[in-house]
Amino acid sequence: MATIGLAFLVLWGIPEAVVRLVNPQLESFQGMLIGGDPNSPVLFMKDGRLHWKLRPSVETKFLNTTVRTNRDGFRGTEAKSADKVALCLGDSTVFGYSVEESDAFPARLESRLRKQSQSDDTWSVINAGVPGYSSLQVRLQAEKLVRRWKPAVIVLCVGNNEAWPAERSDRQIDEDRAVSGRLVSLLSASRFLVWAAERIRPEMPRPFIAPDLRRAVPRVSKEEFGENLRAIAEIAREANARLILLGPPANLYWAPTRFMKFAGWEKWQAFSVSISQLVASDELQAARVQIDAALAANPDAVAALWLKGKLLTITGDVAGGREFLEQAIERHPFPENCKRSYRDVVARIAREEKLPHIDANELFRQHAPGPTPEPLYLDWCHPTPQGHGIIASALAELIGD
Repeated sequence: MATIGLAFLVLWGIPEAVVRLVNPQLESFQGMLIGGDPNSPVLFMKDGRLHWKLRPSVETKFLNTTVRTNRDGFRGTEAKSADKVALCLGDSTVFGYSVEESDAFPARLESRLRKQSQSDDTWSVINAGVPGYSSLQVRLQAEKLVRRWKPAVIVLCVGNNEAWPAERSDRQIDEDRAVSGRLVSLLSASRFLVWAAERIRPEMPRPFIAPDLRRAVPRVSKEEFGENLRAIAEIAREANARLILLGPPANLYWAPTRFMKFAGWEKWQAFSVSISQLVASDELQAARVQIDAALAANPDAVAALWLKGKLLTITGDVAGGREFLEQAIERHPFPENCKRSYRDVVARIAREEKLPHIDANELFRQHAPGPTPEPLYLDWCHPTPQGHGIIASALAELIGD
């Protein structure tokens, strides 16, 4: 037995420690630089079914915030013992993208629920959110986590990653990995094994986003999105857990980006700069004339639709502006926030399955510090700490004590 232990130490333990100490660049992780952060390989590991997940028991800087994970691979400290568990599932909104751990709504929700119940032993809230997750990944995750944690409440927020253009849909990738998935998970758990595999068989990762949008498919279609939400609802029912659907936040006022991903981007980039200059100079009528001319020539032009919506908002027509902004997102071939058609799926499934539904965007409009909810978003979709607090308060009121 001692000989086996010594062999294991020499063949894997010492090399693993050396690789972690040297920390060489691992090409296998270059395709998963979430948010473009170079610390992604420290925080994330590959998984055979989920594609990636949070690495357990790490602490690192990620997107200029301190992120720590517990031994179960959830953001935060170890799950506290409590009478009731609330399991928060979803993408970067749940995780708390670019906000500190205590500011993310799962942590705030735990504090509010404990305050409402006047006991620290009543509620434990688990933050199982993972940046970049689609509804299929959350569905696969829920199959295991709900069985293990037996939550009284499940909060689900997903949708901002569904329409991203990919070479293969998430479902296709999952079907392809049915056999190789376990090997991928085992290999990824060891930095030494990943490094050794790359030395034996160098292979650059395939791009996450389709290089040719004309042949791209959404990661998750609207039909599959509805199917995944229904499947998670069924998982919750079987576990006697109350499922709450939180509609994905989408900042309509964030200018469409990634123009370089579709044909004619130079023209629309120049057009956007020109209109922005006119607006900055308070030449609003000239800007309106140019935008209307552009829309007359191309009614589906994403940049023109968004600029029309922004201009209407600036001139006081917030509702009319919102409609044009929604159309811009809906037609964008590479949307960075959730399209209205996908958000409508969440609302429809909530009605049909008789589930409580909180529309995050409507919630933000109700609590906006000005005419629009833009100040409650950090970027194209992620809430500010104040936005997370608003979500937590709404959830706590709905859950009760």
